[in-house]
Amino acid sequence: MPLFSAASAPTSDPPAAATGGDGSAATPRPPLWLPSPYLVLGGLLWAVLSAAAWQAPLCCEAGLQAAVVERLRANLLHPAFPMTDLPAVASAHYSPYALLQGLAARATGLSGPSVVAVAASANLLLLLTGIGRLTRLLAPNRWVPVLLLAPPALIHWADPARWSAPSTFAVAVTLHLWAWTGRAAARTARPGGPRPGRTPRWPEAAGIGVLLGVVLLVHPPTALGAAIGCLALIAVRTRTRIRPIVWRWAFAVVCAVAVAALWPYYNGLTAPRTPAEGRTTGPPAAEGVRAAGEPYAWATAHVPPGEVVLTDSRPAMYALAGHGAYVLADALPDAGLAHTERRERSRAVAAYLDASTPQARRDGITARYGVRWLLLTRFQRLPENATMLAFGPRTGEVLARVASG
Repeated sequence: MPLFSAASAPTSDPPAAATGGDGSAATPRPPLWLPSPYLVLGGLLWAVLSAAAWQAPLCCEAGLQAAVVERLRANLLHPAFPMTDLPAVASAHYSPYALLQGLAARATGLSGPSVVAVAASANLLLLLTGIGRLTRLLAPNRWVPVLLLAPPALIHWADPARWSAPSTFAVAVTLHLWAWTGRAAARTARPGGPRPGRTPRWPEAAGIGVLLGVVLLVHPPTALGAAIGCLALIAVRTRTRIRPIVWRWAFAVVCAVAVAALWPYYNGLTAPRTPAEGRTTGPPAAEGVRAAGEPYAWATAHVPPGEVVLTDSRPAMYALAGHGAYVLADALPDAGLAHTERRERSRAVAAYLDASTPQARRDGITARYGVRWLLLTRFQRLPENATMLAFGPRTGEVLARVASG
């Protein structure tokens, strides 16, 4: 599937017999090159979704990714948990994809939300080029990749705030991985070259394995599909006997396992991905849906990066963390955070927001966890020692500053 296609006007004269007016041979015209349908429509989709990435609120996945970038920008080697002011221990959020974003933030000085928006554009470009490469390998028809533009467009249109950047990156890398694997498996030796049956080359096998290991670190469910796809391509497209090259593909597997196991931020083979326990402390469903589109600029403008906010509003948690603040207890705690710590923090939030809790106990909670800010829903009561600074015009939420004891 070429990105450009040749177009020539029909003619009744043979092109080889073209002559000039004096009988001399005329210079042949080069063919007219036109962009392929995939390049035109894919470029349009990329431009539209890249612009939309800058308008999406920091809710859910986007807010969490921005928080990860902020932590890496603050401390590249020993970041804190994305949402909680504690040193991260084996947090699976700090994948190679996150590290690239953190390095970009430190190099450019861009904020976490800005880096996430730029990365969304880069992810989409990687995805579109991956679709082009794989379809060119499997189906040369120029309209096949055009049909594959519909799923990403529909997914983004359905819920742009919950577009998952790491999984998009993992899928995009998987498409390139499959294209590379398919070409390596189908390659045969040239005359005078190495004897048949010796592909992939050792460096190529290592590269394929490293890419698979990166996918495993970024998004393990995608890595499982990536590995199955690689096996299928090797089985179907290998044009020589498998036995002479089995050790080379085994070397690719070893490289993938090594990358996952030796990643310095966590072990990609054993790190937990979702909380084993822990209670969601978010708002009622209706309130959460209504607040999901709230940009929270009215709150993030007041809270400096690195300070702790007490709230049980899930959309607010992601927006605040995405701009560099911490929350006392995350609605969906990091799996790397100890269960006892998660439970104590969730109980502290619930106790503080309980109207029957004495002020002395509230003061003890804020002192213990270094809480200086509150973000309360319109149903929650403002404590005695808190001063309201701003409120959300759409949700009625309130940002307050806690007086230091």
